Amino acid sequence: MKLIKRLSLWLPTLSIAVCMINLSGQDDKNLLLFLTCPLLLWLNPQLTDLHYSMDNEILWQFILYGIHFFFWLVFGLLFDWLLTRRRAK
Repeated sequence: MKLIKRLSLWLPTLSIAVCMINLSGQDDKNLLLFLTCPLLLWLNPQLTDLHYSMDNEILWQFILYGIHFFFWLVFGLLFDWLLTRRRAK
């Protein structure tokens, strides 16, 4: 499968775009960030507790961006692997 057709390229790219929109201040309430990543929504209570215990806001944002990016990277790799297995059969 060509690199351009892989979801493991496009999903993390879109994740970086969402993170850049959030970083620019256009998503000040983190709605786009949380609504585009099911893992962040699922971990919301734990992340809220972590946020209140942290003093550094920049570190908090990078934790969110890391979870968002790696979720979509793993999801893209898993989906590409499943498609490759199915096409091989």
